Amino acid sequence: MAQVGTAGQNTQWTSADFANVDNHLQKIQLYAKSLQDIMYQERMKLYPWMPNATATSINLGPAAVPEAIDTRLTKIEFKLGDLLTNYSPCPSRGAVGPPVSPPGPPPPRNVIIQSETLGNSSSIVVSWDPPNIMGPDVPVDKLQYKVYFVPIDEYGQQTAAQVVFSICDASQTSASITDLYPSSFYKIWVGSVLCLSSESNSSAKSMKTPDIIPSEPVNLRVEGTKANAIAIRWNPPAVSGSLTNYTIYVASENGSQFQLSVLPRVTNTIMYDLIEGTRYVVSVSAYSDNGEGPKSSPIEVKTDVYYPDMPRNFRVTYVNTTSVGLAWDPPTPTAQAGIIRFYSINYTDSRYTEFFNFKTPDATVTSAIITGLQPATTYYFRAFAHTGRRAGAGSAVVMQDTDMTAPTAPRQLIAESARLDPPPMARLQWLPPEKTYGRLTNYSIHWGVRNGATRKELILDSTLEWYSDYLDDDTVHEFQLFAGNELGYGPPAVVTFSTPKRDTIVPPNVKVERRRNETTSKTELDVTWGPVNRPISGFRILYRKFEWVYTGRWDLKEINDPNARKATIPVQDANYSFIVVVRAYRKGKPKPLQGRRPPW
Repeated sequence: MAQVGTAGQNTQWTSADFANVDNHLQKIQLYAKSLQDIMYQERMKLYPWMPNATATSINLGPAAVPEAIDTRLTKIEFKLGDLLTNYSPCPSRGAVGPPVSPPGPPPPRNVIIQSETLGNSSSIVVSWDPPNIMGPDVPVDKLQYKVYFVPIDEYGQQTAAQVVFSICDASQTSASITDLYPSSFYKIWVGSVLCLSSESNSSAKSMKTPDIIPSEPVNLRVEGTKANAIAIRWNPPAVSGSLTNYTIYVASENGSQFQLSVLPRVTNTIMYDLIEGTRYVVSVSAYSDNGEGPKSSPIEVKTDVYYPDMPRNFRVTYVNTTSVGLAWDPPTPTAQAGIIRFYSINYTDSRYTEFFNFKTPDATVTSAIITGLQPATTYYFRAFAHTGRRAGAGSAVVMQDTDMTAPTAPRQLIAESARLDPPPMARLQWLPPEKTYGRLTNYSIHWGVRNGATRKELILDSTLEWYSDYLDDDTVHEFQLFAGNELGYGPPAVVTFSTPKRDTIVPPNVKVERRRNETTSKTELDVTWGPVNRPISGFRILYRKFEWVYTGRWDLKEINDPNARKATIPVQDANYSFIVVVRAYRKGKPKPLQGRRPPW
């Protein structure tokens, strides 16, 4: 016979041991039979149609039945406890010595608790992984589980007796409890049990069963409308549980959609910032912590129509050559006034050739700076207030001239040779500026040797051609042409002109004497020079009065006699000194002017 230990020894069972165990089992059977009879009698009183069975008659009053059941269950539990204590079913550590209880198993791992609510009933499912059992002293085949369900309140206090599920199959690692109340709280843990005596528990976890999913809100209705607002109200769902919020779904006729959320104690709301004169479809749904219920029946409602009045006190605040500043006041407020979304400014010039539009970012902006305008131009401005759907009446028209500015540069300026024989000259041609900004007064040309002294001359506004003074040979000249109006000169058009290199013949012994002609009473310059030792065709004499700031032009006197040795030059300004330059020349084969046609 196998060695089975009692509470105090480790020997082979005697007949007294067997008799003692048999006595316990007989009492357990007796208590169980008595409990079965009580349950049968009570069942027959309540449900007499159930199948008949033989049972000993036990005469108990209705009030004594629960006490009798509890007494017999207590006695059964007590006897089972004695058996487990005095006659352990687990093997001892050795053949001799007192029995040794196996070590306690580790607690289950990765305990997961899930809950769901369907209709008005909730359930909780607990799952876990087996404990990590190590060593040969742990009889894995004796492993069992216990799952503890303890009802608690929202503060963690126990509210009812705990429910314990014993799982004898070690391969079963999940348990569930059903028919729970929605939105209830439970504390749950799982224990690993070995040989019905050693137990290790997992950490307790709290779980709230989900609430029921509410039904749809009812009696959704409109309580009022304005141009940009709709007030609605509804009744709570017939089936609701504990609601977390209501969601209002809004869709407009132009396709836009949005949602609002309100707290569950509120069954009405006002939707703001809508578009005036627009149809909206509205529905409401209720939420619990278990999700969203169905939407209510939708309703259709239209916001009031609103036509904004004109902006007031439309005015010009400043002006320059290319910009105009404008300001205005909002339309006069009324009881039915809606939301102004933005303002716009329509404007054009006096020719009405193009129309432009400026928009403010929103209705808080009541001023604008219109840029990109043309100087010295008349513009007309008008302001409008806009809602989300339409523009209102226009303000009074404001006329404003932009400030004048100088003209733009003359166009297509060209320079070409104007004289083949020395000394050279340049001819300039051009077109008027694209923008004159008023009437042109004249042109001004600044010219001279590049990077040298500059001469300035005025040209009539009606003139589109100009001839230079006599120029030096083999030199680059620069010409800057400005157009002017009553405000001043604008930017210049610039062109350069290069003179050719020539063979210069200078006569010797050039002398100049000033004298007064007694007959004419005018001052004359007597110019003399020596002979030139090479073939020539004549002489050219350039002269002008001397100025520190060069303003005048050269005068030219040509003498077509190669034997000439003097020349008389009458002058107007007797009080000035003069500069005289004498050059001999020799004529070659005539060449045509190499000018080019203007591009226009």
